[in-house]
Amino acid sequence: MNIDLNKESTYQENMECDPPIVNHDFIEELGTKESSRRSFMTWERVAHSHGATYQEVYALANGKFEKCVDMIVYPGSSENVEHLVKMAHKHNVVLVPYGGGTNVT
Repeated sequence: MNIDLNKESTYQENMECDPPIVNHDFIEELGTKESSRRSFMTWERVAHSHGATYQEVYALANGKFEKCVDMIVYPGSSENVEHLVKMAHKHNVVLVPYGGGTNVT
């Protein structure tokens, strides 16, 4: 197979991520009581922008994701999720639920 077992892999220290697209009207109407926390931090956006497929793990180690999520929201209750979905619909915001991050369906 011609594989060099002594070769050590190098990984990038930081991953490049496009700046978030911020929908200010959505964020303002969503308010601060509807989530325990929200984040625009690059490392957190990268962490929630991939699963565990080979292509995604390779991109994480060596490249860049085609698209990173723009904002992470941690709803505190079922009611908060319901409000989040209503506000997303009203403001044309795409929501992507995130579970364990493996993309196993």
